[in-house]
Amino acid sequence: MKLRYLVTIAASAAIFSSTALAGTATIHLNGGNYIQSGSVTNTSAPGVDIVKVVYDLGTQADGIAIWEIFGSTGTHSNFLTGSHYSTETWDGLSVLSGNTFNFSGLDIDLITTVAPPVVDSGTIPVPGGPSLANASVSVYFSDGSFGTAELIEQNWDVSQDLAIAAVPEPETYAMLLAGLGLLGFAARRRQQIA
Repeated sequence: MKLRYLVTIAASAAIFSSTALAGTATIHLNGGNYIQSGSVTNTSAPGVDIVKVVYDLGTQADGIAIWEIFGSTGTHSNFLTGSHYSTETWDGLSVLSGNTFNFSGLDIDLITTVAPPVVDSGTIPVPGGPSLANASVSVYFSDGSFGTAELIEQNWDVSQDLAIAAVPEPETYAMLLAGLGLLGFAARRRQQIA
């Protein structure tokens, strides 16, 4: 009987930790500007900080937006040309619950063709075109959880708000499965005794 209570407590703790500790955030992206900017607000419970934000324009294709190195403070990666890239990462952050991380300086241009790689720096993505069709924002939290949200609006000139509900770290799922396994073992043992 005592084993059953201990197993129930362990399973409850695993379920609680998977729901209470996973991070959450809201993202605001400013539209209508040649230089994209935005903010990420940590809406997690106290004790869960944002440690990394990744804004990714995704798979490069003709007619898709791309950034040119300008004034962003993140790390540029996923280059198409020497100065045009699709992924911006802000790492080493410590954004506490209730606080906001602001970013700017993402100079948006347009991929004319991927092969050969040609970018039109004089023409930003066409309003009404799906220039952000492959874009997403990912947020990583201090508890090991992370979440990704695809952009709702695919046009560069529209402001939008996204919500992230993070996926708990794998260890939490392992603990939950172990607790459920112990519950099954205890139930089977109880049947054998009866």
